Amino acid sequence: MRAQRMDSIPDYLANEAVPIVKLDMRGSFISNEVVQFAGVKLGLEHAGVFQYGIGYSFLLSPVRNERAVAGQGLVGTRLRFGYVTPYIDYAFHRKGPWELRLPVQFGLGSGSVVYDDRDGRTRRLERSFVFLYEPGITVQYRFLRYFGLGAGWGYRLVLRRTNLNEGLTAPIYMFGLRVFFGDLWRDLRPGD
Repeated sequence: MRAQRMDSIPDYLANEAVPIVKLDMRGSFISNEVVQFAGVKLGLEHAGVFQYGIGYSFLLSPVRNERAVAGQGLVGTRLRFGYVTPYIDYAFHRKGPWELRLPVQFGLGSGSVVYDDRDGRTRRLERSFVFLYEPGITVQYRFLRYFGLGAGWGYRLVLRRTNLNEGLTAPIYMFGLRVFFGDLWRDLRPGD
């Protein structure tokens, strides 16, 4: 299968849907700091080309800052950030072991800035609803039948202004190892 066309998606959807589970790690930046996001996605895949589903992503790295708090002065703060991610992922070019994909996800969630008060209790200083859009492009090289190395880049665009005082709109990047469990299961399944 070579280059796909967007108008072929209805044809791919006519193929049987196969359940997929994805663990997701993304690098990015928040307020000029390198950060990591982790997540999990559950979805369906058609013809090995078109995927869709839902997931959850959250900020894995600590993002620390300082803010003035009434009655406490300057305190250390931490950013918390998580969101539900409806997504689609389309393999628009496949040739030999190479594959180019267009992953797109939307995010609906919240972010908050928290601090520890003088008694050691965690308090919320700010909280904000977040709506974001993350388009990207990835390239993958498949090897040894069950594995693939991939890399990609994209952009996290926050579509709703927040009062978190953090720069959430930023580039994203991805590096990873993919294991094709479906192919492995089909080859190892007894009775076939």
